[in-house]
Amino acid sequence: MKTEDIHKICEAGLITADQRDRIIAHFNLKDDGVKFLAIVSFIGATLITAGIVLLISAHWNEIPGGIKIAAGLLLMLGAHGGGWWLREVQGRHRKTGEALQLAGSVMFLANIALVGQIYQLSSRPPNALLLWLAGIAALPWLLNSRAQFVLFLAALSVWFGCEINERDSLIYCGNESQVVAYALLGLNFIGAGLWLRKSAFADFAPVAEKLGALGLLVFAFPLTWAGVLDWRHDDTCHWFIPALAVSAMLTTAAGVRHLPGLNRQWRLTWGATLATSAALLCAAFFTPREHGWVWIGTFDTVNAAASIGLFVFCLLQIQTGLQTGSRYLVNLGVAFIGLDIVSAYFGLFGTMARTGLMFIVSGLFLMVFGVYLERKRRNLLHQMKTLNQSEVA
Repeated sequence: MKTEDIHKICEAGLITADQRDRIIAHFNLKDDGVKFLAIVSFIGATLITAGIVLLISAHWNEIPGGIKIAAGLLLMLGAHGGGWWLREVQGRHRKTGEALQLAGSVMFLANIALVGQIYQLSSRPPNALLLWLAGIAALPWLLNSRAQFVLFLAALSVWFGCEINERDSLIYCGNESQVVAYALLGLNFIGAGLWLRKSAFADFAPVAEKLGALGLLVFAFPLTWAGVLDWRHDDTCHWFIPALAVSAMLTTAAGVRHLPGLNRQWRLTWGATLATSAALLCAAFFTPREHGWVWIGTFDTVNAAASIGLFVFCLLQIQTGLQTGSRYLVNLGVAFIGLDIVSAYFGLFGTMARTGLMFIVSGLFLMVFGVYLERKRRNLLHQMKTLNQSEVA
């Protein structure tokens, strides 16, 4: 039995995407040939795109503007057409076709930049990125392509980062307050992934959830550093952060019920954890940065709350990853627990007694909480085993 056969059964509608993933994980099925072909195809598509750009650049000044635009459009349409033929018409080289279509989507951004350069249009980068985002937004769903979905999320993230840095933007978030906005964007990605699990595009869910979890932890981690968020402009947008937080709370709390492998108790726990994280990130943005809020050492209240909150969040994420069979969540949680401990050490550095006391308290809490989680995991496994035996009988 091959992975390709399981995918065909899923495409025929005989099993769901979750059942397909469980079958592949249970029998440890791998298809290294397909993975190798996908990697080679995407590298090839990248090289082709870069080669075309270099060839055109070498004779840029000698080419009339109309020919430049026509050539760009033909290359873009040719890439999409060739990819469609390989994926849908021939049906034998789906990965290669997907790579060509991905190159076509990237060429759309190049064409936007080309038109802007020739006719000297507005130089505001977020506008061009927003046009590109609007142009490729429907492709993941029309083509049912995870690669296009990854590109869409990347385009959305890049536009988001550029837009909040423009002073004339309605969602301007200057300087260090950006980390809160990026972390909340990651939480919204997680919520979107949870909702996609029960849709016709369940294959997209793990992508959104993994990228969201990474973005959340990467940009929440700097809140554990002393001095973060001290420098903010008065014209920073104050309504956008709460809007992102509310959106993240609603999507994650409601979508967590779609996670497989979790009982009702842990779905409530994980949903509450994600929603609480959104609320705490919003609170960190609005917390006054005054000397009266100083905790100990160089830490202030936000740094202390962020260090403790990140520690607890990672523990719960690890347990969620164990129950859902996600190595990614487990490894990511372990990595950021280590980073959090290092950050706490340097934040409290200079007072060895305080640092030692903090480590003792953290270690005791970790052991007690670990024992509690392990008991819950064993009870869950026992209940699942009993249920399976009753079904067999």
